[in-house]
Amino acid sequence: MSTNLNTITKILNEIKKELTMLISLEGNSEQVNSKNLFNQTNNLNEAIHASEISEKNKSMLEKFALTLQEGITVKSLRYEKQDLERILSNLND
Repeated sequence: MSTNLNTITKILNEIKKELTMLISLEGNSEQVNSKNLFNQTNNLNEAIHASEISEKNKSMLEKFALTLQEGITVKSLRYEKQDLERILSNLND
């Protein structure tokens, strides 16, 4: 695993922690305070563009980051977490 991929994986794990926390805290609320998640997504985008990972992985990560930046609702948190777990699995293959 290259340093670039290590950095990306670290950021993704931070996003996963944030998603897990939001899932446990927000309950039935319709809106999610996603400021930290948005900031982590910006860090992810910077790492993606600076990395030398494959175009396929870059595309997958960029789509995931875009989804997070478009707005998170309580209903979408679990789906985003599942998507993130799939992405982490794909990166480690």
